[in-house]
Amino acid sequence: MSAWRILQIVLIVATITLIGLWIQDGLQVFTKDKSERITLIKDDIFGTTVEKREWVDDFQLGLLPDDPMQPFRSLSFFIVLSSLSTILIQRKIHQHSNQQ
Repeated sequence: MSAWRILQIVLIVATITLIGLWIQDGLQVFTKDKSERITLIKDDIFGTTVEKREWVDDFQLGLLPDDPMQPFRSLSFFIVLSSLSTILIQRKIHQHSNQQ
């Protein structure tokens, strides 16, 4: 098995793994780096409940990037990169087999 074929298999396994992580994160469209936590607090003076909202660091992989300047933070960037690399590797393997 050539080094090109091994690289191709590694890229396919990495792509499948990232797709699994994307599914586990809830099939998000955009990548998120924070999530909102809402807690209900009872106000002792007035007897009402008040919502307390805070943002907590929580990375969730998305299909598209959250920032156009950082496209590598998305699943689509890696899928495109992996697909192009796999096509180029397949051409290399085909050229190598024709030379022998």
